[in-house]
Amino acid sequence: MASNYVVPPNASPAHRSFAQYVNSWNALDVDAITATMDDEKFMWSMFPTSLHIPPLSKAQAVPYLKDVFLPTINSFVFKVLTVTEPNSSTVISHLQGEAVSKLGSVLKNEYLIVLDFVPSKVEGELPKISTYTEFMDSKALTDFQAAEAKAKAAAAK
Repeated sequence: MASNYVVPPNASPAHRSFAQYVNSWNALDVDAITATMDDEKFMWSMFPTSLHIPPLSKAQAVPYLKDVFLPTINSFVFKVLTVTEPNSSTVISHLQGEAVSKLGSVLKNEYLIVLDFVPSKVEGELPKISTYTEFMDSKALTDFQAAEAKAKAAAAK
């Protein structure tokens, strides 16, 4: 069940944009997720490097989300634990995430994300994410991937 992250009343534009991003994931709204990304500068880097996930530009992230990842997911919910803003264009957040795949596999992960923002090219819009640096629990992810592979093999029998 999706839940919304509610920003404090005095939240900065970057903090409000971060909330829009989180709430778009909670709604599994791929168009809203990708609308938070800057068309030209967006770069998504996932760590640790032992996962061997290459950085993705927006041109690469959109088809990955639309055609590969999100079609396999029934639900995804971020719970925001902390938000820090070291400056007016950066948000650092500690989150917990839980996803359930269409095959029933559960991913419970923990994230530290650093989002850098640039002004939108459209007047009145919130800032757009230019760089997205994500640190996650690699064991949680590899366990989820193994559970998915096992579920796919069982479904194929």
